[in-house]
Amino acid sequence: MEESFNEQTIEQVTDIFKALSDGNRLRIMHLLIQGESSVGHIAHVLDLSQSNVSHQLRILKQAHLVKGNRDGQSMIYTIDDTHVTTLLKQAIHHASHKQ
Repeated sequence: MEESFNEQTIEQVTDIFKALSDGNRLRIMHLLIQGESSVGHIAHVLDLSQSNVSHQLRILKQAHLVKGNRDGQSMIYTIDDTHVTTLLKQAIHHASHKQ
């Protein structure tokens, strides 16, 4: 087994997949792949409450999948890095390929 595949890595990978195991969080991630968004914009586009979006974003942020930057009084969320985009796009491709 690879040396970098240690207990800490296993725990972090598990956290990533737990965070991605919710449909609303996947919808949020898919929207953020297309560009940065505020909580209000995400709530509007996905027809979710702002409190629900904030809760889901908190989970995604804890898993280092998204990051937020303050813009005045708003928080603007983006995908954390290109690895996250690749992971999500590959999962979507895999799921759609199996249909």
